[in-house]
Amino acid sequence: MKTLTIIDTFGFFFRNYFALPNLRNKDGFPTGLITGFANFIYSLRQEYETDYIFFALDAKGKNFRHEIDENYKANRPEAPEDLKKQLPVAISWIEKMGFKCFSQEGYEADDVIASAVRFAREHDIKVRIVSHDKDLYQLIGEGVVMYDPMKKLEIDRDLCYEKFGVYPENVRDYLALIGDSADNVPGVRGIGPKGAKKLLDEFVDVAHIYENLDKVLNPRTKTLLEEGKESAFLSLELVKLHASLDISDKFESFHFPKGQPLERIVDELEKYDMKAILSRLKYTPKQENKEPKNKFEPILLDTKEKLFEVIDSFQEENLIAFDTETTGLDVTKASIVGFSFAKDCTKAYYVPIAHNYLGVGEQVNKEDAKKAIEKIFTCRVVGQNLKYDFAIVKNNFGIEKKDHFMDTMLLAWLLNPERSIGLDALAKRFFDYEMVKFKDVVGKNQNFSHVALEDACMYASEDAWMSLKLYNKLS
Repeated sequence: MKTLTIIDTFGFFFRNYFALPNLRNKDGFPTGLITGFANFIYSLRQEYETDYIFFALDAKGKNFRHEIDENYKANRPEAPEDLKKQLPVAISWIEKMGFKCFSQEGYEADDVIASAVRFAREHDIKVRIVSHDKDLYQLIGEGVVMYDPMKKLEIDRDLCYEKFGVYPENVRDYLALIGDSADNVPGVRGIGPKGAKKLLDEFVDVAHIYENLDKVLNPRTKTLLEEGKESAFLSLELVKLHASLDISDKFESFHFPKGQPLERIVDELEKYDMKAILSRLKYTPKQENKEPKNKFEPILLDTKEKLFEVIDSFQEENLIAFDTETTGLDVTKASIVGFSFAKDCTKAYYVPIAHNYLGVGEQVNKEDAKKAIEKIFTCRVVGQNLKYDFAIVKNNFGIEKKDHFMDTMLLAWLLNPERSIGLDALAKRFFDYEMVKFKDVVGKNQNFSHVALEDACMYASEDAWMSLKLYNKLS
């Protein structure tokens, strides 16, 4: 007997997202949903052989159930932002891997699935439905099971009864009585799962319950049923699955793709840092030449002439990364030692002002440094923790930058408030780059003014260069 696997696409994706809601790649993009999806596809052929497979989708816009009840699914909350970011990625993967999607205007995925089950039964094909949607339990029967990919469990008639207390043929009536808050199906107010089971055990279905209301012995239950009659029959229509859609001309296109489907999207798996899946595929990621990407030229501007030869060309529309080096962290007491800046990602500059050690070389005086910073501040400025740098500049030079600036620390925090937003951590996360450590440059019981100009140039200009790279990455 051949086998058809049907994926209840959005339900499956939602469950994957909530199983791994905090998973992200090195760029901070959420990856829980797509990671769960990739894991499922990898194991699909190994764990459960299938001849046919397709992904059932809800059609866009309203469907016929909204004509029955305009409040249908009206209470659903907005999906989490991280989930919405991943849905287009996951859906694009379906066809890239060689699978097929199917939707029908005016209908939901449940109706597509019910129609496929009808077709499969007519052609003696076993069906496995990958879903947790209780509406679909109606379809379980001879040759048709639900499948829980988390538990790797096939759900048949007996497990349906174990879960709900009713068999698949009674699930529709059961849901019509208890309602479904997720879909805004009203049910009969006051009738819960136990009450619904008891009524169905005695009267079989909703129609027979109402034909025999006089035989309902519990006065409260009888009253609830009388008051909820309209809701009961409305709900019965809302949870009914329509199996009339014609999929016969598409069925042969649902053949399972040859080979391992994930091998068709290895570039995407690399992009989203799915190293575990790539390892299982025995795929070796392409080795990038990291040196050109993470290489820049640090330039020491130790005279007025060198400094203004660079600065004089700056225009208001230019984007300049800016950073200061000081004698301490307390902005009320710290003195500026030098500043760095970068206009592009190929070179960065350091301007020494107040280094103080035996044999120190030429430096720019404070008056010329002030003029240079004033020139930089006419441009658009970016930096890491600019609040500190702006306070240093204000306290040391009386200069304020009030507009046209952006802090990479803030951009990183907005992207993911739970992860480290220090410059070293961000450089490692986004560029796999190791920054020069402060402790490796500044000796014990010393401050930055004691650092040799050449070492200071490398350390400080690197900060400005990385801040510019981060801004370009995060903005």
